[in-house]
Amino acid sequence: MNYIPRVKPEDVGVSPDSIKRFVKRLEDLKLPMHSILIARHRQLIYEGYYEPYKGDSLHRMYSISKSFISVAIGLLADERRISLEDPIIKYFPEKLPGDLHPWIRKMTIKDMLRMQTCHYKTTYKEDLTKDWVESFFIKKPHHEPGTIFRYDTSSSHTLGALVEKLTKKPILDYMREKFLEEIGFSKDAYMLKDPFGISMGGSGLVATPMDIMKFAMLIMNDGRLGERQLVPAWYIKEATSHKTDNKVEGAIFEETLGYGYQFWCISHGGFACYGLGGQLAICLPKQDIICITTADTTCIKDGNQYIYDSLYEEILPFLI
Repeated sequence: MNYIPRVKPEDVGVSPDSIKRFVKRLEDLKLPMHSILIARHRQLIYEGYYEPYKGDSLHRMYSISKSFISVAIGLLADERRISLEDPIIKYFPEKLPGDLHPWIRKMTIKDMLRMQTCHYKTTYKEDLTKDWVESFFIKKPHHEPGTIFRYDTSSSHTLGALVEKLTKKPILDYMREKFLEEIGFSKDAYMLKDPFGISMGGSGLVATPMDIMKFAMLIMNDGRLGERQLVPAWYIKEATSHKTDNKVEGAIFEETLGYGYQFWCISHGGFACYGLGGQLAICLPKQDIICITTADTTCIKDGNQYIYDSLYEEILPFLI
């Protein structure tokens, strides 16, 4: 098991008072936080949980799941089992309607990774079919793929279905074999399933905050754990860099700075995994700092932006 060393904040150039101010600011804002973890230089400097949550409590991570699916796709691409330029219909001929729209026909895996599908919104939320994957192919498209950013969880779900179809394994089982077990990911972590038994790759990950910290550390370290390259560095570089302009779509400022391959581009040259309600993995490579939060900010306007702003204003200026 990969153990993350615990050190005092001042040992890695972080003021303990700045962490206290950060935590207090979130509490003063009355954000319903469930956990806060902070690491610098791959060492844990703060770990806090709010009742009834504890360190081993499993928590639904919602769309943080998408970043996991992205990495699974990257592994398949690195193994040359797929190409990011492949049309997605190549892998699901059994799901295609007889009158397949040409925009669906030309949509690629890369389009799906960067949220440039031809759909205006998540397709399986409409009453088209009970088969979530099939809905992605039978829904009438709204625009040509590869043109604009539209947040579409059905694209992530279909990518997850692709991983399971090619590997003949549940997504997490495949990823455990590849790297999750190596980094010490919880054995009890799991993914919720859709009505057809497909892992909900867009929103179904249930794991601990420390699991997300370990994942984020691996991504920030370009996929390396010690001397082992567990995830291809070339893919991580692509996935966490700006691929799509999302200025029009973002609900908060940090959601308007670009999108990679199922990772968000954020301030200070960073990137993030983001899940509904304040599930965040904020990764700032230049400062070599990671902040993980779990929460329930769903009903709080700009709640997630408050978390970002508090980190940026209470901790970053005081780093040594």
